[in-house]
Amino acid sequence: MGNTNWHWEAHFNIESSVLMKILVVLLLIYWGYAELQKRKKKRENPDVSIAKANARERNQWRYVRRLFRVLQIAFALYLVGSTIKFLFT
Repeated sequence: MGNTNWHWEAHFNIESSVLMKILVVLLLIYWGYAELQKRKKKRENPDVSIAKANARERNQWRYVRRLFRVLQIAFALYLVGSTIKFLFT
């Protein structure tokens, strides 16, 4: 067997850093697109009783849903901030 030493520096250099930044930008674009697709208006159920039950349930869980949404937004802002810091370093 010959030399089996493997060095990170041989495979991960400045070009791979640029590649990582391009990958991060592409992932951010995809994430933004996916978030916008989720926000499309969902169709209401044509059955009136089911639509009323859904509205009642949304009303009952509104505070939990708001708290969860605030946590999602805070985490998303943290990720975007960290990503921007990574891109400009």
